[in-house]
Amino acid sequence: MTTLNRYSARITQPRAQGASQAMLLGTGLTPEDLSKPQVGIASMWYEGNTCNMHLDTLAAAVRDGVVECGLVGMRFNTIGVSDGISMGTDGMSFSLPSRDIIADSIETVMQAQWYDGLVAIPGCDKNMPGCLIAMGRLNRPALMVYGGTIKPGHLDDGTSLDIVSAFQCFG
Repeated sequence: MTTLNRYSARITQPRAQGASQAMLLGTGLTPEDLSKPQVGIASMWYEGNTCNMHLDTLAAAVRDGVVECGLVGMRFNTIGVSDGISMGTDGMSFSLPSRDIIADSIETVMQAQWYDGLVAIPGCDKNMPGCLIAMGRLNRPALMVYGGTIKPGHLDDGTSLDIVSAFQCFG
């Protein structure tokens, strides 16, 4: 039979890890929670981009679902860079590296905190491959829940406008 908490048990079960357990209890976990599998919930939330600004709400809903299934859900964030904001500027030099930083940061938290599984919640272009790279490196149960596309805006006459419209207006 598969032990679902095979990673987190490294810090939640041995008496020698009492400090680790005290830290986890300090987050609001109960002693019973220490026997449950722990799922890291990686969100690329930040309020500076329409692709990512709602991901904290989605991460909270994912956490609720994880807890409802009898697991422990722990949310954490990583970076996100908006190509739409950086386009045409030196900021685009940071777009591709952001993918690797996302992968590295997810892997770092997952490994250091001994989470048994991952739910990654990306929003923008480089967010998704960053999540997939981390999932491949971790080789643990993982899901990616895409935050969805941006809703278009509308002119007074009902014409839809999106980010492409903004780029097209300048030729």
